Amino acid sequence: MAFSPQKLLGSLQAMPAPRQYWVAFSGGMDSTVLLHGLAEIRSQLSAPLMAIHINHGLQAKALEWEMFCREVCARLNIQLTNLQLNLRPASGESLEAQARDARYAAIAARMQAQDMLLTAHHGDDQVETFLLQLLRGAGVSGLASMPSIREWEPGWLARPLLDYSREELLTWAKKEHLHWQDDPSNERLNIRRNYLRHKVIPLLKEQWPGLINTTSRSARHCAEASSLMREVGTMDLSLVWDKGRPWQLLISGLAVLSPQRQKNLLRYWIRRQGLPVPSHRIVERILAEVVTAQQAGSPMLSWNSGEIRRYRGRLYLMPTLPRVPAEELRLHWDGSKPLKLPEGLGRLLANPEVDWLSEGVDVVFRSEGLKCRPGKGRKNRSFKGLCQDLNIPPWLRQRLPLVYRNDELVAIADYCTCQPETGKSPFIWERPEWLH
Repeated sequence: MAFSPQKLLGSLQAMPAPRQYWVAFSGGMDSTVLLHGLAEIRSQLSAPLMAIHINHGLQAKALEWEMFCREVCARLNIQLTNLQLNLRPASGESLEAQARDARYAAIAARMQAQDMLLTAHHGDDQVETFLLQLLRGAGVSGLASMPSIREWEPGWLARPLLDYSREELLTWAKKEHLHWQDDPSNERLNIRRNYLRHKVIPLLKEQWPGLINTTSRSARHCAEASSLMREVGTMDLSLVWDKGRPWQLLISGLAVLSPQRQKNLLRYWIRRQGLPVPSHRIVERILAEVVTAQQAGSPMLSWNSGEIRRYRGRLYLMPTLPRVPAEELRLHWDGSKPLKLPEGLGRLLANPEVDWLSEGVDVVFRSEGLKCRPGKGRKNRSFKGLCQDLNIPPWLRQRLPLVYRNDELVAIADYCTCQPETGKSPFIWERPEWLH
C-alpha cells in the first residue's frame, strides 16, 4: 500500500483525539517520513503537533543528529524538545533495552494527560518483533507484538505506520526528496534484530510476498487471545484474591482451576502487580514446588526481580526481599518524628498520646531468645510461638522492628505490646504493601 499523508490522516482520525501529538523524531528515514507527513496535514489534525528528540550520547555523531533534527523542525515550523540521556548500563544488561526504556521514560515525563506519542514503527518492524518473540518462545502476549495504539502513561502510544513497509516509506521519502540520517549500528549483524532485517526477512519475502500483512494478522489474533486470557485471569483472580492483600493468593481457590488456568492466573497476577513475568519453566516450578509443597514448609522460588513464597495456605508474591538488618544495629528514638528503618523496610510512627516514648526507646532487629507476654493473664511466649500466633510469615520475622525501653522488650512492630505495657501497639509500621 503506497504511503500518503492523507492516508496517515485517516489512520489518526480512527484513533482517540488527544490534547497534543508528540512525534518521536530520531532523524532516521522512518521518523522523517512520519514528521513530514504530519506536517502536510497539520491543519487537519485535531491537536497541536510537537516533535521530541532523544540524544542517547551513544554514537559519535549524536550531536550531529541532534542538530539535523533541529534544522528539520525549524524548516517545518514544528516545535522540538531535545532531551539528553546519560546511559550507564550495568554488567550483563542490554544497552539496546536500557536505551529504549530510558527513552520512553524521558518522553513520558514530558507528556500530560490525554497526550499521544506517535512513533514511526512500520510493518517491517512488526515482522522483526514478531519473529524475535517467536524465536524466544514467547506466548500470545509477546506474539501480539506492537499494537497500532494502546493506553500508555498519561495518554496513548500510537504507531500509525504499521500498515506500511519500509520500502513503501522509502519510496515516498525519495519522491519528496527528503533527507535523513542513517544509523550505522543498524548494519551490525551481531544485533539479532539487524540479522533478521538483513538476512532472514528478505528471504521470507521472496517466498511470501505478503509477509507483512500475514504477520500483522497473526499478531492481531494473538492480541485477541491475550485479551481473552486477561479476561479469564481477572475472573479467576476474584476467586483466590484477598483484596485487602493484593500480593497474596489463597491456594484453596487456585487448586480448583485447571493447570492451564492456574498458569494463566499466576502470570496475570504477577504482571498485574508490576513484576516481570517469569518463564514458562519457572511458572511450572511454582505450581510443582511451591503451590503443592508440604504445609509445614515455607518454600520459595525466585526469578529476575521477583520471588514467590508459601505460608499457611497462601502464596506471597514480592520483589526481591530486602536484606536482614544487622543484629548489632540499635536505633534510638523518642517518637517525635517518624523513624526511617534500614534496608528499605519503611518507617515506624508513634501515637503521640504515649507519654513514655519521650524518654526514648531503642529499635533493634535481633530476635534470638526473645520472649513476650502479650497481655494480662497471658503466658510468656517465645518469639517464634508469638509470630505463629500472629500469623507473621517466617521471612518477615527477622525484619520486624522490635521496640525496647530500658533494655526491656515492649512492642513487636505494630503487632502487639509486651508486659509491662498493655493494650494495642502504639506504633504504626509503614512498609511496602508486599511486605506483610
